[in-house]
Amino acid sequence: MFTLIHPWAVLIAAVVAYLVGWMWYSPILWQKPWMEARGDSGESWKTNGRKEMPKIMAYGFANTLMMSFAIVVFLTLVGVSTLMQSLQVALLLCFGFVVTVKFNDLLYTSRPPHWGKNAQIVFLVDIGYQIALFLIVAAMYWFLPR
Repeated sequence: MFTLIHPWAVLIAAVVAYLVGWMWYSPILWQKPWMEARGDSGESWKTNGRKEMPKIMAYGFANTLMMSFAIVVFLTLVGVSTLMQSLQVALLLCFGFVVTVKFNDLLYTSRPPHWGKNAQIVFLVDIGYQIALFLIVAAMYWFLPR
């Protein structure tokens, strides 16, 4: 089964998805509202983040690589034959598993009020990136060699 997977395609898809995530959580896009909603002023990142950031970034990339691999394996097993099918299956996977898990986090682990504006902003920014990641990997799967 895994011999059907082109490792360079998975790696390239993971790198592209990771770079989009880097932009997603940067000042260019959603960093400010996301951090404010989390109650994070950024001060702890200035002191502790410098030494922790390389480890966090490495773990984040490893996570993105694993997700990319799983998405590509699933798309291969399903046997998608068009770009639209690839994107639809990716959305099904994302909404069926990731969005539902993150929604449970919103319900049960966020600070009260669980339906408050801040919890919703964090949820929407995080979910937005996950949807983008799944769609990027699915599109890269379609366009890169398989």
